[in-house]
Amino acid sequence: MSQPPLGVILAQEGGPGYSTTGSRDGYVRLFTPLRDRRDILLVDKRGTGRSSAIDCAALQMAYLPDMHDVSACGKQLGATAWFYRSADAANDVAAVLAALQLGPLDYYGDSYGTWFGEVFAVLHPGLLRTMVLDSAYPVIGDDSNSEVNHGQQAMEIACHRSPPCRELGGSAQARFVTLLAALRAKPVSGAAPGANGETRHVTADPGGLFLIVANAGNAPTTWRDLDAAGRAWMQNGYALPLLRLVAEARDSYSGGGSYKGFSVGLADAVQCAEYSTNFNLHAGLARRLEQYATSISRLQQNHPDAYAPFTFDDALFSQMDAEEYDTCLPWAKPVEGIVPGDAIPPGSVFPPVPVLVLSGELDTVTSPDEGRATAALFPNATFIETPNLVHESAIGDAGFFIPPDGEDLSQCVGPIVRAFVNSGGTVGDTSCLAGIRPIRTVPAFVTSYVGVAPAKAAEGNQVDAAGLVLASAVTETVGDAFARYYVSTSGHGSGLRGGRFTISPIRNGYALTLNDLAWTSDLSASGRFEWDQLSGRIHGAVDFAAAGHSGTVTIEWNDQETEAVARLGGVIDGAALAATRLAP
Repeated sequence: MSQPPLGVILAQEGGPGYSTTGSRDGYVRLFTPLRDRRDILLVDKRGTGRSSAIDCAALQMAYLPDMHDVSACGKQLGATAWFYRSADAANDVAAVLAALQLGPLDYYGDSYGTWFGEVFAVLHPGLLRTMVLDSAYPVIGDDSNSEVNHGQQAMEIACHRSPPCRELGGSAQARFVTLLAALRAKPVSGAAPGANGETRHVTADPGGLFLIVANAGNAPTTWRDLDAAGRAWMQNGYALPLLRLVAEARDSYSGGGSYKGFSVGLADAVQCAEYSTNFNLHAGLARRLEQYATSISRLQQNHPDAYAPFTFDDALFSQMDAEEYDTCLPWAKPVEGIVPGDAIPPGSVFPPVPVLVLSGELDTVTSPDEGRATAALFPNATFIETPNLVHESAIGDAGFFIPPDGEDLSQCVGPIVRAFVNSGGTVGDTSCLAGIRPIRTVPAFVTSYVGVAPAKAAEGNQVDAAGLVLASAVTETVGDAFARYYVSTSGHGSGLRGGRFTISPIRNGYALTLNDLAWTSDLSASGRFEWDQLSGRIHGAVDFAAAGHSGTVTIEWNDQETEAVARLGGVIDGAALAATRLAP
């Protein structure tokens, strides 16, 4: 006999600007275990996805939007530019629920979906049963720079928990400060592969480093590579790994793509209406510019260390304008009755609905401090800082590639969320958090494979010392491609030194196919690997070629294991390989 339904889960995507229906597969897979008695409702907020998405063509397609692009979008929208606020969208969603005769319901929001959820909770508290706010930032009361500041702590955590970095001794943060000073004195420029393998001509300078750290929370790849990339430049003058991080971060911030998937115009409309500015939007542009200059000067004088070890100018003039201080300078004037900067009415009361707030320990997009501040707004909230994770702890949509169960690859935070929803707001067993594996950092970036530390011979190995170095270098080549899984948005990418890889779905995860992929200047590899994201098993084989050497290397490890060991087999120069090394 079937049991009665328990209600509806309302999921909301972030940005602002992303389409909620565009993330359908992630939400459906995340909550599949609850769908026998619950439905999932996805509503594209006004101005996104299927809800008359804003299409400001020049702004949408600009790699680096300028004031003219923003101004043109505001003019295109006219008076309606001020009616894409979170409150307007929250009232829309409430109207949908009323039409469907639904509520109270369980709410899940990620990133800006948490900000929207806070607004929805204040305006429509009676429609909520529970709330999960994943990677939250507070709708009121937070004027700190905690995101980028938190990057210093995050890089130290990532290094301390990864054997190759920990064994160096010293401080990853101190090395970063030295790198920052060196690039301030002498920036380095060059070509490097971007997020989807396109060649980008970029510069590593203080503004570029600021962008890298600001973007680091979006993927574990940055924390995996950053310390080793900095050492490669400082110690050996090898800039390519560092330049690639700049290129990938720039791509993450750039425009382009379908406005129905992500609307830049909607993002600016919400930001200009609700986020604080350093000028009065009711004033004309000339007056705004004066106020902006005065405010920035005051901030620089009163808070010179606000972004330490970066300067205020590093943040203000960061590549891709990461802090967006001046984005709204040319935006349309507010219409009568609209107060910019107020997402919710003054004096609003947050309801006693059970709330679970999640923050990734290594997140620099919405920091753990912001998560704590969000939890403090609600009288019945629980805050969890998820170890070793970055932005959006529970839903697993690394890059554009959703795991088969829709949840984090540790398969820990997703079950915590479902248990919270299923129980009506009780936080159950969280012991799995201690088992979320740390990020495995790159031991070192080298120009030639001979600089790679050798694999350790196992029983039955017939390969000589040089062959063990080759096997280890092949493993680094494969691992570097797997790290780009979190960066690529197209399923395509390139090796650090050339070649290509593709990502394609398989039954329980994804396959990576490598074509002449090169991580060093003198070794290339081609082959196929499968990643079962339910079990964590990664396995496959590559044929490699190096000067005077060739062979086939099989590699297998479990990606869910802390300090996972990769088992290597195959044949190198006609001799049987049997070896192990830390998984890449």
